[in-house]
Amino acid sequence: MLSSLKSIEPKRWFTKDYWYLDTPPASYATRDGWSNADVDVVPVDQRNWRAIHYLFLWLSDGANVGTMQQAGSIVAMGLSWREASAAIAIGNIIIAAAVALNGTIGSRHHIPFSIASRASLGFYFSYFAVVSRLVLGLIYFGINTFIGASCTLICLEAIWPQLKTYPNTIPASQGVTSNKMIAYFVFWTIQFPLVLIHPRKMRWLFFVKSIVAIIAAFATLGWAVNTAGGSGPVFSKHSTLTGSTRSWAWVAGINVAISGKTTLAINIPDLTRYANKTSASYWQLLFIPIVYFTFSFIGIVIASAGQAIYGTLYWDPTMIIAQWTSRAGAFFVAFAFALATLGTNISTNSIAASNDFAFIAPKWLNIQRGAFITAIIGGWATCPWKIQQSAKALTTFLSGYIIVLAPIVAIMISDYWIVRKTKFHVPMLYQNEGIYKYQYGTNWRALVTLLIAVPINLPGLINAINSKVDIGNYSFFYKASWLTSTAMGASIYLLLSFIFPPTSTLVDKTVESMDEDFALADSQAWETEQDKEKRSSGGGELPESSSSYPIVNRV
Repeated sequence: MLSSLKSIEPKRWFTKDYWYLDTPPASYATRDGWSNADVDVVPVDQRNWRAIHYLFLWLSDGANVGTMQQAGSIVAMGLSWREASAAIAIGNIIIAAAVALNGTIGSRHHIPFSIASRASLGFYFSYFAVVSRLVLGLIYFGINTFIGASCTLICLEAIWPQLKTYPNTIPASQGVTSNKMIAYFVFWTIQFPLVLIHPRKMRWLFFVKSIVAIIAAFATLGWAVNTAGGSGPVFSKHSTLTGSTRSWAWVAGINVAISGKTTLAINIPDLTRYANKTSASYWQLLFIPIVYFTFSFIGIVIASAGQAIYGTLYWDPTMIIAQWTSRAGAFFVAFAFALATLGTNISTNSIAASNDFAFIAPKWLNIQRGAFITAIIGGWATCPWKIQQSAKALTTFLSGYIIVLAPIVAIMISDYWIVRKTKFHVPMLYQNEGIYKYQYGTNWRALVTLLIAVPINLPGLINAINSKVDIGNYSFFYKASWLTSTAMGASIYLLLSFIFPPTSTLVDKTVESMDEDFALADSQAWETEQDKEKRSSGGGELPESSSSYPIVNRV
């Protein structure tokens, strides 16, 4: 009997019924197969993230190699370490506000970014934002995996020193050596089962990673200062810039500090939707500036002390670790930074891409299946070693894609907080014929905003990709690309919304469920009957609003 069942089970894997995901009975989706448990509103019993868990998230994300290198890219512009630190602090305060404001949508209504974007972009136009983020998420998943492989290679070489001289059989044109590819495969294999963990259970993974990464960062800091006998030469250097050039370097430094977290700012509802309180999102205003400023400053100190020790300025801390003679020390610190990179890859790329897959094909994909596809396509099909090796134009384009994402973040925030005054009709967000359909599924105000805000920064992006394209002083405008894109996105969208208000999509009170909607409608219907009786008896004035459906303001 058991043997016959075993022979039948594999055959079911090739049937549609086996892979089909049922739409939950409580779903608000218009049709069966248009939603699943990972796309729907998070049930109350699964809202188990507290504010402290988001601190672990940011510590896991911030205590990594990329954060420590960020200060170096700003100092390289000609600013002093003090100016670079100040630019990082200002930039992180700004992006923290964007994360907290957009994250509140998730912590208050417990819906993912993809569903929330329908309110401001429209039921079908929201797919543009989702696909845009999905493509970036897949590419950056591969790039971060390749960065994690660098840390893994140090670990492997600490265990097997002969790996340093392992013969390379991969052509130089591929941008990767044989030992680095071995490290890549090891890191990807370790990462694979972890990305399959559901986000609501991910908080403990971030806790472990944050503790390990913090210990490694401060241990490296202590070693560097002690060995160098101080903080090193970087702290004695002053800015090499003057006048307007220095001012624009400040602006560019702030822009760099902000840009790297734009992806998280847009997909933060995917994480805050599991919060047990709305206020959990507000804590990002405190967590983000403190975490990223602290570890950016640690990166400056380690790089400066490393220059005093080795005579070369390494902004990448793994370059310093690779030169340690202590194999055990190199292993544990590199292992910690590999874990931190893994945490960044999951929070910034894997969770976002997995949610996007579940949103695009909810009939067949949930978050775990989306994570599986992300690991395969993002980890291997994107060939991140090729991107890192030769495609400078591509990496510049990817980093410059914030000119598209930043206006989307601005539209979502201004729409939710100012236009709608934080009021959503949540069930309608899941219905293609609901109030958020707009015209042909597109909010034309958002479309016009993007058509204006995005092209303005395109010349600067082209110049950044190919410096031979002369755009004159217009290049300075691109140095503040995130700031200008966000400001234009918010102002244009608000202007259009005030002149042509989306009246049919506005609600007088937040509606979280259809039961609540029906109850309010029934209550208003009862009041309307009382008004009729009052009119027939000639007693008193009728109230100004006697609509039979007060929840939605019809045009």
